Amino acid sequence: MTTIFIEELKFKTIIGLLDFERITPQYIVVDAKFRAKEFVDYALVCEYLVAEFNEMKFETVEEALKHFRKKFKKIFPTLRYFYMKISKIDIIPNARVGAQIEKYY
Repeated sequence: MTTIFIEELKFKTIIGLLDFERITPQYIVVDAKFRAKEFVDYALVCEYLVAEFNEMKFETVEEALKHFRKKFKKIFPTLRYFYMKISKIDIIPNARVGAQIEKYY
């Protein structure tokens, strides 16, 4: 079984709890890995991620991770492994911060 990956998908979106984060889009970077018994089109996954982030406007990185863990299992029923890391790259001047999730099905 092949692992499909996405590295350093960078885009602006609304994410965060602070007042300025709810108004001003900020850059995030998403890394993801998928292992399924079906075809996973990484180009469509990238488009979907950007659209879903912009629609949902998550309050926390953790909320986004839980959302995508559930969504990708529904989209790809044969999913056997899911990994996602979301980094907020501009929120702290000298560091990337964020969270990641890893799930075996």
